[in-house]
Amino acid sequence: MNKKTIRYILFITIILLFSFLFNACSNLKSSNDKIKIVASLFPQYDFAKQIAEDRAEVTLLLPPGTESHSFDPSTSDIVNTSKADIFLYTGKYMEPWAERLISGIDSKSLLIKDLSENISLIKNEEADDHSEDEHEHDHSYDPHFWLDPTLASLMVDNILEALCEKDPDGYAFYENNARKLKDNLKKLDEDFFEIIETSKRHTVVFAGKFAHLYFIKRYNLDYKAVLKNCSAQTEPSIQKLTEIINFVKNNDIPAVYYEESTVPPIAQSICENTNAKALRFNTLHNVSKEQLESNVTYFDLMNENLENLKMGLTL
Repeated sequence: MNKKTIRYILFITIILLFSFLFNACSNLKSSNDKIKIVASLFPQYDFAKQIAEDRAEVTLLLPPGTESHSFDPSTSDIVNTSKADIFLYTGKYMEPWAERLISGIDSKSLLIKDLSENISLIKNEEADDHSEDEHEHDHSYDPHFWLDPTLASLMVDNILEALCEKDPDGYAFYENNARKLKDNLKKLDEDFFEIIETSKRHTVVFAGKFAHLYFIKRYNLDYKAVLKNCSAQTEPSIQKLTEIINFVKNNDIPAVYYEESTVPPIAQSICENTNAKALRFNTLHNVSKEQLESNVTYFDLMNENLENLKMGLTL
């Protein structure tokens, strides 16, 4: 082998080595440059994760187990959100603290997405008795629209729009995942209709905070609720509690429902005075630390709702 050939082989080897190192560095950079998303509540956190997968780093702003309405973002929450690419929140009727957080951020690169866009909110028929300065929470409209899978599908569209605006190269990837997610939401919607249409009862009794109006209206259910909204400070009157207990007794209602976390005293009282059983109906505002660590999903929690609802309507 002559010197010219040796020099040529050496040159090619060096080129290949540099090419390998360049590609390795490029891949490392891309993994460090994922889209950073901060989501205010669990539904958008989970949907963003399912749509973006490894192309984004998604953080749930609300600490696990924290009451969503009364949460107060810290200075570090504001700083961390300002460093993100996208901030997803539900709207001013759900998170008044999100409005305060946004006002404290001075970042031209942060895309702020209100996920109630293009969703017609239901006006609360019963006026809230609490003063508007209670956590500065306006109860004029019910914000819990994600419990209706068809409206959750519109949330998916809004999240997809935000991701594609920030990362247009990932459009096909995001769109494919969003389509799968919407197909699953359609199937969930059909499953609820199937159970409800074949049930002998069509009245649901809520023995905790009431955040289920969109769900009730979607599936044409009747309901009785001890509390008229999801305010953390609300307590029922003795008259209202007695009314619900009598209704459960007189109609042989097998189950009353409470929101996530522990069984509230109200539900316990109803069950102690009737033959009803207390069953959980997740509102999905937030999840526990254990659920978050186990990667629980929107569909896991809604399917639990499906099974518990079936017990209450068909037994």
